[in-house]
Amino acid sequence: MATRIPTAVARKEMATILKRSARGERIKVTRHDKTIAVVIPKQDLKALEECEDARKASAAANPKKASGSR
Repeated sequence: MATRIPTAVARKEMATILKRSARGERIKVTRHDKTIAVVIPKQDLKALEECEDARKASAAANPKKASGSR
């Protein structure tokens, strides 16, 4: 579960937010109680990029499935 932090706090506490994220914490930055950005640890970004790369490779290997054709 990610910690939610309003933008006003995020502006003032960015260094602390980055340190917390580097230690593994996910942080959602909110405006008017709506998430506008997420600060994630570097290892989470790597995993996300690997998933995206695998999805792109799968779509390239199976173009009919990726486009929704039957």
